[in-house]
Amino acid sequence: MPGSPSKATDVVTAAKLISEHARGGTLSSFRVFGINSLKTYTDPGVLEGQILESAEAVENTLRLKFTHNYIDIDLQRTGSVAWHAINGESASKSPTGRFIFSNGFALTFAEPAKTKRIAFWVKEPST
Repeated sequence: MPGSPSKATDVVTAAKLISEHARGGTLSSFRVFGINSLKTYTDPGVLEGQILESAEAVENTLRLKFTHNYIDIDLQRTGSVAWHAINGESASKSPTGRFIFSNGFALTFAEPAKTKRIAFWVKEPST
């Protein structure tokens, strides 16, 4: 969308960016590059093939709801998220996590420090 941001550094702007660009997309893969950044035992691969239904800011956390699961993401004050083409210039040469969608675009989560502090929690909805 012309005029839409392609990078966000706070959860409210990130939720809007993701809603505008990625909502309705099918996730091809999700990868966490910092071993200490994945905070759950649930395999992130469970999200593959699911459709991103919504993105919202819940207090200081970004929540992405997929078809059968959701993921909470804490940007840790300095983190950012960028929407970009997979074969285009990435948002970061050393990302913390990346969602790749079947349409050829990706959401890349990165931070300025080498220490990976952005946190990802893959969860199942409560029954």
